[in-house]
Amino acid sequence: MPKKKEKTLKKFNQQVADFTINDSANASKCGNKIKKSTLTVPAPTELAWDQIADDDLDIVEEIDDDGTKTFVYKKKRNHSKTEQDIENRPGVVYPEIVWYLIARFVRPEDVGRFAAINKSTYAITKRESFWTSLYRDFCEGHPKLPTRLRLENSYKVYGLRQRVIRSLYHTYDVFVKRVAHEAAQDSRPHSLVKRRCVNVWFCKGPLLWSIFFKFKRQYPHSRLHSSTTDDFVEELGRVDANPEEESKVLQVTCQSFYEVPPLMGMILTSVSVVLSQGFRHHRMHLGFNTGCHVSRDILPECTVVLDTVVNIVVMDWWHPKYPHFDNRLPSKFTESDESLPVLKNDFFTTHEEDL
Repeated sequence: MPKKKEKTLKKFNQQVADFTINDSANASKCGNKIKKSTLTVPAPTELAWDQIADDDLDIVEEIDDDGTKTFVYKKKRNHSKTEQDIENRPGVVYPEIVWYLIARFVRPEDVGRFAAINKSTYAITKRESFWTSLYRDFCEGHPKLPTRLRLENSYKVYGLRQRVIRSLYHTYDVFVKRVAHEAAQDSRPHSLVKRRCVNVWFCKGPLLWSIFFKFKRQYPHSRLHSSTTDDFVEELGRVDANPEEESKVLQVTCQSFYEVPPLMGMILTSVSVVLSQGFRHHRMHLGFNTGCHVSRDILPECTVVLDTVVNIVVMDWWHPKYPHFDNRLPSKFTESDESLPVLKNDFFTTHEEDL
């Protein structure tokens, strides 16, 4: 009888022993096979319907196959315990220096994902050192980088993030291929609907005319991206300043010049592109209203028709051909708006490859 107890105890110790390499499926030596656990968990006892409190029941309407409706009492699901477990779940909080060291290896296309990890990574992407590091690794000394975007020529902290992103679209292969792929696809001018027109200008090339419409997305007053600080020194240190945020430019290239009425402040409510007479070019219709409500029943107050359209391009602020001004401080930090030039002297000059 004692021998049987020793044998049973030895077998139990073998089952609860640590998992070794010989227990693997591809082990050279065959080990002891581990049997499945035979522990049985007693099933929870269900209470009778009269023992369940009224607060734990829900009245649910069920429809049978014959169409009759019946009301059934069903037990409520307890979500509070799950929510408490998630809130009390222990986590690991790494020091900010760890994320700062990892930031040195973040690729430009992964900056958005890196910033969304936690508050520390988001704060790192707001630092001057983060963007200067990206510029040194991917942009500095590149032959395709324009002179106006080179930080070594004119270094400014204000709007540094915008300048580095624009530089990457000239030098970084992933972004360059992305722009080339979008140029081969449809320009999607319908994405400009419900945007406010803030500027219109045109320029003449050797053979074609280019008409530019600048649109900006409108937000409620509580969501305006204006500067909230009144400190001049603090405003100068804004790395993420970008006056062109949420702005797009529509470039329409035509064979003939068409007069465009004043559209500043009006909302683009309709866009249509059809084939013109002769089926050689396109005809573009742009409808504008003073209100932002878009409906088929509302006729546009002002319609712009552009015929003999050769090309349509919609450019975001990071596009290499986007017409940029220099980043300037908000008007409340300057003496007057009249002291700022409206356009540069060479703003309307174009090249053949731009048309």
